[in-house]
Amino acid sequence: MNISMSLSKIRTLWQYVTHPPQAQELAAKELEEAKRSYLANKTHAEYYTVLCNFETQRIKRLEQYLGLGDHS
Repeated sequence: MNISMSLSKIRTLWQYVTHPPQAQELAAKELEEAKRSYLANKTHAEYYTVLCNFETQRIKRLEQYLGLGDHS
């Protein structure tokens, strides 16, 4: 780490200590984090829904093949 990076970090920390963010800034940041988390979780939910559908079809196919499935 060079000196200019250290000074930059010190300056940023000093500004944070002497001028803490406003409540609206913190709320906006938290909202952005919540939106990102929601999108990531939504993607996971969609993925696992497709995966469960795949496995359901696989089970049905194998049960049919083995003669264990519903014959109605």
